[in-house]
Amino acid sequence: MFKIGDQVVHPMHGAGFIEGVEMQTVGGVQREYYNISLLGGKIRLKFPVENSGIVRLRPLVDVKRAQELMHHFNTLQIDMSGPWSKRYKENIDRIKKGDPEEVVEVIKTLMLRDKMVGLSTGDRQMMVMAKNILCSELAMVMQSDVETIFSELQDAIKIEMG
Repeated sequence: MFKIGDQVVHPMHGAGFIEGVEMQTVGGVQREYYNISLLGGKIRLKFPVENSGIVRLRPLVDVKRAQELMHHFNTLQIDMSGPWSKRYKENIDRIKKGDPEEVVEVIKTLMLRDKMVGLSTGDRQMMVMAKNILCSELAMVMQSDVETIFSELQDAIKIEMG
């Protein structure tokens, strides 16, 4: 169980911290909820404590792991084949897992695809979502901001594309 002040990552919303824990009745059922303030404090999320293991609410990675993820982004080789519908489903599944390495793969795949052939609206929305999830976590860990982290990822793609 997380406690107030813990920094966490929600796999579909990104990084934030536990502001509080409260009991709330929804649909006639009383449950304990985390109050999570996502990076920047503009978005707040209520999340059932009992679901935190199911949805994989997890603590932030440490600085060493964050640096490894940035290195992984730079060295990762991407397979660009496969039909759109299959790629889209695989990417959604990767994001939902909550594994930051999987999110790195989604972002790099979509960024490369964007540079090579462009993205569909669905892929573009997914890239923005994945970028926000990963970059919010790395920004909190590395005491930076989301835009700086994403800029570093874009620079890596530029170098790779030559």
